[in-house]
Amino acid sequence: MKGYAHHLAMDLKSGVRDATLMLMNYLFPIGFFVMMGLFMPTVNPGFVDLMIPGMIVFAIMSGTLMTIPSTLVDQRSSGVLRSFRVNGVPATSMITIPIIGSVAHMSVVAVILTIGSTLLYGAPLPVNWGWFVLTFLLATLSFASLSALIGVVAKSSQSATLLAQLVYLPSVLLGGLMVPEELLPAAVARGASLLPATQAMRAFNALAFDGAALSGVAATPLVFLAVSVVLNLALCLMLFEWDNRTVRRAHAFGLLALLPFALAVAIG
Repeated sequence: MKGYAHHLAMDLKSGVRDATLMLMNYLFPIGFFVMMGLFMPTVNPGFVDLMIPGMIVFAIMSGTLMTIPSTLVDQRSSGVLRSFRVNGVPATSMITIPIIGSVAHMSVVAVILTIGSTLLYGAPLPVNWGWFVLTFLLATLSFASLSALIGVVAKSSQSATLLAQLVYLPSVLLGGLMVPEELLPAAVARGASLLPATQAMRAFNALAFDGAALSGVAATPLVFLAVSVVLNLALCLMLFEWDNRTVRRAHAFGLLALLPFALAVAIG
């Protein structure tokens, strides 16, 4: 346990000492938030109502999809993971520590964005803080575990970046972060259910900001996010490899991570 805590502390420190991680965890999402707050309300007045959840989800994606996959791939290809294995570090630590670190970093960013959105731009605060925190945690865990899975199945840093972008870019455009989901064409909105960002925004808006009573419809996005966390972690542990010299497993199984969100599309 002491070794795990030491490893986690090292990971947390690297999140602010490493220039790339510092950029993607803090500087980029906060800078993007300031920029969007300056001109988006004039283009879309309703953006202020989406600002807190939208910018938090954006920060989560930047701090997970843009960092964890390439880091895991680089560690595997450079032999770092093999060194950890020789020293008795289990695979569970290599998967869970970056995820826990992401939750810690994103918690700090979420506080900054929430306070900044209200003070600078008059964005409304959540009416139910309990659902706000729970949705934030599930969204962060879902994206972080998915990012770890991408890092596990990707053969190179280039393929890891490509796979991450396949989630990141559609989420920014169609996930309801910038434009309310209601303004999207029905077919596009239904297809966007395949994105974890869409489920996170639905949960934030319905439960945390609109104060909807917990019901089947309102709770469904949280269920999808929770199932995705469990499934992603299971797939990570099943497919994890310590170095590139071992025979690659059937990493197509990683596509099973889409199952919870494919179900969301199916049930509309």
